[in-house]
Amino acid sequence: MKKNVLFASLALAALLCSPCRAAESDEVLVLSFFRDNGQAGMFLAVSEDGLHFTPLNNDQPVMKPAPWEGQQLTRDPSIVFHEGTFHAVWTTSWKGNCFGYAESKDLVTWSAPVRVEPFPAVQKPRNTWAPEICWDPLQKNFMIFWSSTVGPLGHQSFVTRTADGKKFSEAQLFLDQKFSCIDGMVALDEGATPARWVLVYKNEEKIEKGGKNLRLATAPTDLSKPWRDEAQPIVGPGSRVRPKEMAEGPSLLKWRGQWFLYWDAFANKHYSLASSGDLKTWTDRTAELQMPPHPRHGTVFRAPRAAVGWLVKAATDKAP
Repeated sequence: MKKNVLFASLALAALLCSPCRAAESDEVLVLSFFRDNGQAGMFLAVSEDGLHFTPLNNDQPVMKPAPWEGQQLTRDPSIVFHEGTFHAVWTTSWKGNCFGYAESKDLVTWSAPVRVEPFPAVQKPRNTWAPEICWDPLQKNFMIFWSSTVGPLGHQSFVTRTADGKKFSEAQLFLDQKFSCIDGMVALDEGATPARWVLVYKNEEKIEKGGKNLRLATAPTDLSKPWRDEAQPIVGPGSRVRPKEMAEGPSLLKWRGQWFLYWDAFANKHYSLASSGDLKTWTDRTAELQMPPHPRHGTVFRAPRAAVGWLVKAATDKAP
């Protein structure tokens, strides 16, 4: 087992050091988000420093909801950029067995939305909430994970995989907790030895039961072992960072040597931010964060500046 994990880590390092990977100096951070209940569509904002986010497209939606009866929301949008294409997923309704998927080369023009139904027909979850998408460089496909209620434990996290955005694997249990949890998101911790996946998620239990906060878990890059949970929450009730505010919709990434964790302080109607150098000690940066008006649960992701069509368009419009 140790040899397999070492081999996987070396293979991962080789993939991550590929020359096609954009330098940080050429990247920006982009926030995908929604407003109200998600009827308007998906919005975007961009940041040069991870603290100050400016709306794109004059703060108007960049993608409208899909025309599916009973599934016409665009909530909890998540986007990842990989090899020249942006891949997006989102929640389409409060109830049902589907989420949306679409692609774009520039964040301006989008493909026709794909209705993804990850559970078999005989298994009917009550909901399919907050899908998140990321690229797995070992398996060379996209992981999409979300929360559904299918049994007595409440919400559990499930995963599907796709290599082409057309065929999706059947839903499998992703995080086997013994309590209700939602809003999972993963990031690669390339600096760890060996490299590992880091998962941040919301404990959906009541505050008096230790919930409404964000927690961290880790697993090997080949996911050969179960997720190992950190003992204490990192933000929200029961933690040292904003303990009086309930937290959900986390977004975790490493940016210029620091881990940035964004989340939706939904009950307090604002976004929050904490940073860390080691994923253990977190510093509240919320007072420094500037967001567009009323953003709700989205994802912050890295993108090459030249790939963000709204920035290219704005630069062209300003040219003499």
